[in-house]
Amino acid sequence: MTTTTQNPLSFLHGVLAEMDDKGLHFRLRVLEGEQRPVAHFDGKDVINLSSNNYLGLTTHKALRRRSGSHDRRHDGPAHGT
Repeated sequence: MTTTTQNPLSFLHGVLAEMDDKGLHFRLRVLEGEQRPVAHFDGKDVINLSSNNYLGLTTHKALRRRSGSHDRRHDGPAHGT
């Protein structure tokens, strides 16, 4: 008996193509740099209203020094937030 394994998510290719044809499929915006109130997305400076860094803790200099991440540039938050 031979069984073939099909990717259980293979149907998504058709669903995504259909959404794209209807103009419903959107692309995620790419953050270029750190999460700040004014951030650089897709080549533009924009006001960042959708960040989980509302307290500014991921870019706080003292916290970065304590966490050991002060020497990493543009490497995401100091800790998983």
